[in-house]
Amino acid sequence: VESLVMHMRPSQLPSIREFMSRDYREDIQRLNQILHSSGDAGLVNKVPPIPFTGDIDSVEKGNCVCLIGINPLWSVKETKHVQEYLPAARMIESFFRGNEDAYVEYIKSRLNYFQQDYANTGHFNKPAMGYPLLYPELSNDDIWGRRAFAMDIIPYFSTNANKLNKKKIFDASKNDPAILSHQNMMKEIIIETNPSLLHLNGSHAIAIFEKLEYCEKPLEKLGELGRKYGLRSGYANIGDLKIKVLAHNQFAYGSSKTSDWPEFIRLWNESFDER
Repeated sequence: VESLVMHMRPSQLPSIREFMSRDYREDIQRLNQILHSSGDAGLVNKVPPIPFTGDIDSVEKGNCVCLIGINPLWSVKETKHVQEYLPAARMIESFFRGNEDAYVEYIKSRLNYFQQDYANTGHFNKPAMGYPLLYPELSNDDIWGRRAFAMDIIPYFSTNANKLNKKKIFDASKNDPAILSHQNMMKEIIIETNPSLLHLNGSHAIAIFEKLEYCEKPLEKLGELGRKYGLRSGYANIGDLKIKVLAHNQFAYGSSKTSDWPEFIRLWNESFDER
């Protein structure tokens, strides 16, 4: 038994299966009511939540990036519905009926996400523009296969993340069974993959991550880019791990912003040299 546990792949963690076994429609109905004062947080109940995105089994343990956002964006594009959303819903519904192969198939779809035509590479590659500066031996094409994966603090799709109330999410994290199950899963995936960097993308993700007390103290804003983009650095404690954190507000990294990344990384590295 010990040997099997030692060789378990991250995607085989029981906490992932436990979370994906939940009645997500019931969870979403409840969370919509409690995560916004109006009783509608805008969460979409047509598809199951996303446990992770990217090949968590293949990333280099101890030398990879975990990108953390607030929640996945629901797309109106028909191709996303046909190629990703509807198949995911069918696989999880089949799993609910006792088909274990459907669960395995769904997990493979998350591991192979970046190899699929429906992958939202535009969304993920924007915050990953700085990764080659951290791992100069890799190109952007290599990043998601070997050095990076993504998760969200709230794993349910919505059309507008701004409707998610930060204080209400924090309150729900103390007692809501779905949020507790998801947080347990996130912690176990991070512990198993042991990322060298947690990358928080967006002010919502930063605020909630800090409130959940993953950070030993508030993240430090760094210079002018801290004021302009919310650039922050610090540490997070996950289990026995102490992991460096890079954080910033979510903004559109267009061609005009690409030149900021060397300064992002320089200030971030210097912040740890000074500690």
